[in-house]
Amino acid sequence: MTDNLPKQAPRIGIVIGTLEPGGAARMAVSLLRALLLKGTHARLYCLDTDQDMALADEDGADLRQHITILGRHGSRRSTLRKALAIPFLWGRLEREVRTEKLDLVISFMERANILSLLGSRRTPRVLSIRKHIEMALADKTPLKRKLVYWGYRFLLTRAQCINFNSAESAESFKNLYPRYADSLSVIHNFIGDDVHRRANEPLSAEDEQLFDEQTLLTCGRLVPVKGQASLLRAFSSVAHQNPKAKLVLLGGGPLEDELKTLAVRLELSDRIFFLGHKKNPYPYIKRCGVFVLSSFSEGFPNALLEAMALGKAVISTDCYSGPRELLAPDTNPCVKTNACDYAAYGVLTPPLSQRVNAPSTPLNHAELELADAMKAVLDDKTLKNQLGEKAALRAQHFNSHQIMNKWQALIDQITEKGNSGRTAPHSQPDPPSRKK
Repeated sequence: MTDNLPKQAPRIGIVIGTLEPGGAARMAVSLLRALLLKGTHARLYCLDTDQDMALADEDGADLRQHITILGRHGSRRSTLRKALAIPFLWGRLEREVRTEKLDLVISFMERANILSLLGSRRTPRVLSIRKHIEMALADKTPLKRKLVYWGYRFLLTRAQCINFNSAESAESFKNLYPRYADSLSVIHNFIGDDVHRRANEPLSAEDEQLFDEQTLLTCGRLVPVKGQASLLRAFSSVAHQNPKAKLVLLGGGPLEDELKTLAVRLELSDRIFFLGHKKNPYPYIKRCGVFVLSSFSEGFPNALLEAMALGKAVISTDCYSGPRELLAPDTNPCVKTNACDYAAYGVLTPPLSQRVNAPSTPLNHAELELADAMKAVLDDKTLKNQLGEKAALRAQHFNSHQIMNKWQALIDQITEKGNSGRTAPHSQPDPPSRKK
């Protein structure tokens, strides 16, 4: 009888498109690390060859032993070429599933999710949706939008669970695919255990002098969705009233030259500093006066959560999705503010328009509200300290132990259901049933 079989720890595969720097890659690696620390057999599979994401020095070598690159190319290729590579990647992934005798596959982001869903139903599949789906689809090219939308539409019946890192993202997905409402779950991102330790690392003397209580900092790729152009415009209003205010941007990306030109046109090149991508951003975040997130959309912003963990007063656009769940958890995350909202754990400002005006154009309403929030927090040391203390308290709800308990509960629920139909360890079960 199957009830008498000894319980074995599940064998987990994690699939993601690329290990380029980004929130999804960081969470996939963090999940791998946490599972390995628990003694779970786990392996991470990458569809592309890019491995630019920094791994912690002390365990980077060990983690790489648990990472397999499935593809032959980097991520810098067309959507069509990526689509044509799916049969090859599918074959490699399914061989790994059989060879490693995986009990569960967890995939992150659209391309990895669709590839995983094409695999055998005999191995349960969990999808991890890391973005607000309606906003994410709107940002894609027409071809990519159709591939993702219709790929999910035809293949979602093969998923045992569809997981999200924010409740707002889950609600958005339910709007597009209402028949799968019973398969949705939410597990927020968690803070790495090494954030505080790494925040104590020194900075160069040149970088150190940029930071004081009047320094605003933002962290993220220099791409349109992060809204840095609107942030620079809003900062121009702050700078004209506060001669000590500075703005530091961490991150690299295709908009770097354009943003530097904008800083010159705003006559603020001596007050706005571009420090590029940093493998360890935490010493910079720790030293700033106020952390600002200006995104048009997010999934669940790791940088905002990490700034809160480091005790920083935070200001964020009330974008889709994540900031409101972090800063105002007792409110409806789908309802957005039209004015500065001094919420329980930080300041929310109206969502920014993706249409960025010329430097000489007057600030729009959302930019004005963002500027007013930055002025208010910089000018009021008591408010800034109170916001920082509350932010640190809120961040404690997202420690790795609590969030990993939720992942473990989900893993146990699905693998135990799968194992209930097995006649021997790692034998192939019948396709799991699913609620209609």
